[in-house]
Amino acid sequence: MDSKFAKEKLSAKDNAGFRFIKDALRWSNETPINYAQVGAGLIGMAGCISLGFYLDNLVFGLLSTFGVMITSGTSSDGTIKKQTTQLLSTTLVGTVAMVVGSMIVGHGWITGVLIVMISTLAALMGGISRPVAIASTQFMLLTMIGTNMGDAGLHQGILKLPAAFAIGSLIGVIVLLAMESLLWLTTDHKNSFQPTTISNRQRFLRWRRSLTHFIGWQYAIRVGLCMLAAQVIEIIFHFERSYWIGLTIAIVLQRDLSASQGRIVQRGIGTAAGVVLGTLVLLCALPQWSIVVIVGVLGALRPIFKNRSYAIYAMLMTPLMLMMFSAGRTVTASLLEYRLLDTMIGCMLAYALGCYVWRK
Repeated sequence: MDSKFAKEKLSAKDNAGFRFIKDALRWSNETPINYAQVGAGLIGMAGCISLGFYLDNLVFGLLSTFGVMITSGTSSDGTIKKQTTQLLSTTLVGTVAMVVGSMIVGHGWITGVLIVMISTLAALMGGISRPVAIASTQFMLLTMIGTNMGDAGLHQGILKLPAAFAIGSLIGVIVLLAMESLLWLTTDHKNSFQPTTISNRQRFLRWRRSLTHFIGWQYAIRVGLCMLAAQVIEIIFHFERSYWIGLTIAIVLQRDLSASQGRIVQRGIGTAAGVVLGTLVLLCALPQWSIVVIVGVLGALRPIFKNRSYAIYAMLMTPLMLMMFSAGRTVTASLLEYRLLDTMIGCMLAYALGCYVWRK
């Protein structure tokens, strides 16, 4: 009897695990395709790479695509004026993050401590509202990117990396607004805007009240623990450019525990598939100018798959990010393996310290 009960219990767990993976990998059509973002990703990112070739400065071209990627992927509703304000705010936040990252790089364990502190504070401030939460995540990511782009040789001048990002961001803003304007002329906007039901002051006061309870601090503590573990691993094991671990944590760790677990599974599977895709690209031995086509196509596909299948989105982002981080150098099979390992470590840390220990 006990054996039968144990088998039924094990079978139930297996079925629950299968359903969880199935739900994590499901395809969603709930969010309509933002064709302005698709066009901005294609034109803006390919345009930055082309500009880099024209200026004989591929490093600049690749780094400026970070700016296009952030602004062209920014969700924005309302009038063109409101969208412009939101996009310029995104540009400002990202540029400041790049400056901060460039300033704190190269100080050993102190840099790691600062990354943990900045990430924890950003996660805490993100509780104010959804737009602030998005901006705080971008600030975390771009600070780590700015901290770890020294291999491109841009830290000789502390403002060169932020300048490249800012120029790319502005290119992304211009292209996205142009695309939005064209679509605006052909779209019916009746009843498309919802009045604001809560002011920024009310959001801030609600957030401040939440800090009187532990739940208001929980996400920031989860992020801080994971980032601390990532920095300790980097110091102890001396992984090559292990900033990818922290980037993975910042991307997959959501405020909602259930959403985090699904995102972790999707990121892990997508990155593994992305490494396979990147290896196939390497085997093709494509000419250098093909970077323009590859980055442009991947930049256009990003907004299509991000809200439909995050696993496919992660698969596409892996070779794209590797090309951007490489700053014009050859992406080797060894680098792909390191990025896969870093991603898996980041996912495991996010699950263990950011989800599992917090389950009731």
